[in-house]
Amino acid sequence: MKISHITTIKAQFFDVDSMDVVWHGNYVKYLETARCELLSKIGYDYKKMKMDGFAYPIVKLDIKYIKPIFFGDEIEIETILTEFESFLKFHYIIKNPSTKAKLSEANTSQVAVDMRTMQTCFFLPEEIKNAIKRYENETNDPAC
Repeated sequence: MKISHITTIKAQFFDVDSMDVVWHGNYVKYLETARCELLSKIGYDYKKMKMDGFAYPIVKLDIKYIKPIFFGDEIEIETILTEFESFLKFHYIIKNPSTKAKLSEANTSQVAVDMRTMQTCFFLPEEIKNAIKRYENETNDPAC
């Protein structure tokens, strides 16, 4: 099952450079916003992760810039959870919602860290796997 979510963001003045183009570093903020929305949709956000004793730092980030985003542009970010066996991997497609032109594409990878020991886990904790399974079962329900 494909777990995905669409986030809409409008490029703000504080995001752009002197040419009214969104500064490349602000794309990371957009990805973070989109990923947080998807995790909330699943029902397992960063607060719940922390309550369960885990942090999920980004260990890999890859962004391909295709076309610029300008001040005032509205963008659509499709976030897709592509891996959740031993780590979390998300794929992002940033588009212009009017033209559907692809503006950027990105991937992030996160590993679990046990907050008690500060050790990297080479497995995904059961709590997040269970949340994903619950979400899949709820959305596969024929009554929905």
